[in-house]
Amino acid sequence: MVAAVTAWAQPSNDSLNLQRVGHYPVSQWGPLAASPFCSDIWGYYDSASLREFAIIGNRNGTLVADVTNPSQIVNELWVPGTPSVWRDMKTWSHYAYVVHDVPTGTNQTDGLLIIDLDSMVSKKVRLPVPLSSGGVDTLRRAHNLWIDEEGKLYAFGSNAGGGGAVIVDVATDPWNPVVLGNYSTYYLHDGFARHDTLYGAALWEDIQVVGVALPSQPVTFASFDSPDHFAHNCWLSDDGNTLYTTDEVANGFVAAYNVNDLSNVDELFRHKVQPGTGLIPHNAHVDGNHLVTSYYTFGCHVLDVEFPELPVLVAYYDTSPQFSGTGYNGAWGAYPYLPSGNILVSDIETGLWVLNPEYPSVSRAEIQLLIRFGGVGGTAMFDTSSAMMYGVEYVYWHNQGDTLWPDASGKITIAQTGALQDSLVWPSTVSPPYIFTESRSYALGSGSFVRDTLYADVYFSVPEAEAFWTVAQSARGWELTSAQSESAQWTLTALDGRTVAQGRAEGGRLTLDYPASSGIYVLETVTGQGQRSSQKLLRP
Repeated sequence: MVAAVTAWAQPSNDSLNLQRVGHYPVSQWGPLAASPFCSDIWGYYDSASLREFAIIGNRNGTLVADVTNPSQIVNELWVPGTPSVWRDMKTWSHYAYVVHDVPTGTNQTDGLLIIDLDSMVSKKVRLPVPLSSGGVDTLRRAHNLWIDEEGKLYAFGSNAGGGGAVIVDVATDPWNPVVLGNYSTYYLHDGFARHDTLYGAALWEDIQVVGVALPSQPVTFASFDSPDHFAHNCWLSDDGNTLYTTDEVANGFVAAYNVNDLSNVDELFRHKVQPGTGLIPHNAHVDGNHLVTSYYTFGCHVLDVEFPELPVLVAYYDTSPQFSGTGYNGAWGAYPYLPSGNILVSDIETGLWVLNPEYPSVSRAEIQLLIRFGGVGGTAMFDTSSAMMYGVEYVYWHNQGDTLWPDASGKITIAQTGALQDSLVWPSTVSPPYIFTESRSYALGSGSFVRDTLYADVYFSVPEAEAFWTVAQSARGWELTSAQSESAQWTLTALDGRTVAQGRAEGGRLTLDYPASSGIYVLETVTGQGQRSSQKLLRP
């Protein structure tokens, strides 16, 4: 089930709500033999020294840089490595773990690189991997890494055991990790694990959901398709209800799925940037209410996913304006988890970027318009022809003046940046026998998703209770008297629902001047005891 397909075009400028606070191109890294080709990125925070670090992959090695002051980035460590286009890294405690994939121009491999981020000492290890067949393989390379909350490292797309996921214990002895098991049913390009459940991005085999409570015996729970059937990366929301995926293909989608029930996974949305331009999404990460995605040739892109069924574009920054469309250039990865709030971005050609977000409030609402015949309890529906017939085709914001048109089912969807406080007016532009439309005030912003229904009540005769007033007419207006002398609130309304006049009557008498236009009007009266009366008045 697809709940929403979204696409927003990038405006002519190259940034929105993301400000560059630091840029560290490879040419400034110093005499490190670094290549002008970078890969993935991760971050690390030293709570003892209160310093922030970037860990960025390069064709020729791995750089650890101090980004505490983004305007003065400092090298902390360079670890040369076997030349490779692909490097990925994650952290556990004060250790970083780095892998590379197929080496470039050599048969040499590094295995698993471990960096002690306290001492800045590193080593490379090749871990033995027991196989289900009874043999033993060696972990020499891998495409991606993930480390879960229990300290289990998952090496995806490796040379060992079919390229699924080699599961490694880095919690017990981070400097001397030990292999716990191996998932080998499908090749996994990347993945995310939490609470003994692994979500594997299996490219052509889409998303594989695997139970890893017993790492030596992984069990597949479920699988489901990604929109373009090339699941490159996936990430779970903080509450565990939503899985986000990227398809690394031209014009590929970022998508979201409700995974509460793995036997019935629902697609919540699929989103692409600038449809038809060939842009390729790469890696998506969840940061609270925001989905931070790196796009080749586009840069860093952020959706507000506080309510994942209705995402809203809130920020982007193009780190490679010299590139556009399809192509494997520009932003590779983005890391949004530093305490400062800064986002680290690795750009293939231009190195390390540090961006500071200023996320806006987001207004969301779904307003259902219904035409109801005969008032409360009557048949309620919406279709375009009926809306035209009764002149109730659109609504508008009273203060802003913006006109909103419903879809074919009568639904109006509001998804925009900025808080919004205004009255939504539903007018009738014709004079049918009798129509009352509703207007309502809304206060929209982050933290709320308003879902409401407005009715246009159509009557083929005015619903009248026992008349409250005895009516006499003069040349100037109506002279009204009542047997009840108590105070009463009255409202005079035109047939299009417009209020003409209102006030309070005392002593059972009321004089009303004629409105400017002739026709039928409705006088509604409410007594102090709540008695209501509605009666027609003719303006000759």
